[in-house]
Formats: sequence, structure tokens, C-alpha cells
Amino acid sequence: MRASFIYIVIGSFALGVFAAHGQSVKPKSPGEITKASAEIAQRNENCRRQAQEQHLHLLSRHRFLRDCKRH
Repeated sequence: MRASFIYIVIGSFALGVFAAHGQSVKPKSPGEITKASAEIAQRNENCRRQAQEQHLHLLSRHRFLRDCKRH
């Protein structure tokens, strides 16, 4: 019983460490913020163009844009 509790605690700690490792660092300086904003705007525009070329409408377009922006 106690051993399983210890495994659960260690496992949840390890998951927290791995989840924190996968997060990106936020830009801090004005130059970094400008660069990050430009990259996001370019990615959004590329995704919008792809959705328009595929003639997607409403929900399918929304899903496509959401998935496109994540990758």
C-alpha cells in the first residue's frame, strides 16, 4: 500500500517536470516580442491562405485553423 503511494507521488512529480520542460519561454525584450509577434502573424496568414485554397467553411475551417496554428 505504501509502495504504491510512493510510486504515484514519484510518477506525478515526473509528469510535472516533463510538462514544465515542454513549455516555451516567453519573450522579454521588445525586440524578442516584435519578432515573436511577426512569426505568429506569418503563421496565421499562412494557415488562412491554406484554408481559403481548400475552400473550407465554418466549423471545418475553424478546426483546420486551430490545428494549423498548433503545428
